[in-house]
Amino acid sequence: MKIALINNLYPPFARGGAEKVVADMVADWQNQQQVVFLITTKPHRVDEPKNSALKTYYLSSYFFNLHKLPLIGRFFWQLGNIFNYSKARQIKKILETQKPDLVVTHNLMGLGWLVPRIIKRLKIRHEHFLHDIQLLHPSGLMIYGQEEKINSLTAKTYQFLTRALFSSPHQIISPSRWLLEQHRQRNFFSKSLTLVNPFQKSKEKIVTKEINQPKKILFVGQIETHKGILFLIKTFKKIIDPHKTLTIIGDGQKLASAQRLAAGDQRIKFLGRLPLKQTEEIMNTQDCLVVPSFCYENSPTIIDEAHRHNLPIIAANIGGIPEIMGKNDRLFRPGDENDLENKLK
Repeated sequence: MKIALINNLYPPFARGGAEKVVADMVADWQNQQQVVFLITTKPHRVDEPKNSALKTYYLSSYFFNLHKLPLIGRFFWQLGNIFNYSKARQIKKILETQKPDLVVTHNLMGLGWLVPRIIKRLKIRHEHFLHDIQLLHPSGLMIYGQEEKINSLTAKTYQFLTRALFSSPHQIISPSRWLLEQHRQRNFFSKSLTLVNPFQKSKEKIVTKEINQPKKILFVGQIETHKGILFLIKTFKKIIDPHKTLTIIGDGQKLASAQRLAAGDQRIKFLGRLPLKQTEEIMNTQDCLVVPSFCYENSPTIIDEAHRHNLPIIAANIGGIPEIMGKNDRLFRPGDENDLENKLK
């Protein structure tokens, strides 16, 4: 079988869990001796990465650096992304040349919402993997306390367009029931088969040890406000215990702000973005992982990784997170400093 994977980002241009899911899919299918190729994006005026292990088509896009554009620039970019005829033609040509038996799409922001129509016209089986709410809101984010944002007139107009263009793929794969339900409530995928939590096998490895006065606390993720890192640092500094440490792995636009907030507290260490293997080695030395998100998460891959390394979790009770927590993990109310502080203690 020949399989096409389409995702807007892929290493070395990667930011989050979606890219890891795609990489895992590539590895699994290649181990099964399937023929796999990838369609993704790269920043403009950047040389195409060499990837001898995987046939990869890199399409130039502003998506990776979209955050650098002013608000008005991002607005017009989003309009162009909805009806991105240029990318649609490029992808159509690739699919016609390669003739895959199956196309699995992931995040299409930056590749355009015409892609599902191209796949349908070529009569190729199409499965779509949900990672966030980018079909419901162009930001892809729902923030705690701002839930009505995706029910605004502007959001509903956007959903009308994406729903019409996306239609109903053969199958929708969602790691959480919460995310699938958000789409179903808005009449998406009415004719699609659905598969929820395809990573169920990881449940076998969920932690059995209990959290008992954790000393070494770990955060892994994007250094962004919506990921709760500033909130976590502020809460951690309230705890007067010289033996507790907070190790932060990741990078992002709020790194400088996070470092300023942590200044003077020698217990807080920033390690920057690290390769997965090195991150896993550090996980083995920690007492718990904290996921303090303000945004409604789907099914954070970092929680799955922590479970694989027998690392307990303290996480915000938001989105699809409760669906993947172990019996000895701990949930706290999103944005509640006192609740998080008590859990850390």
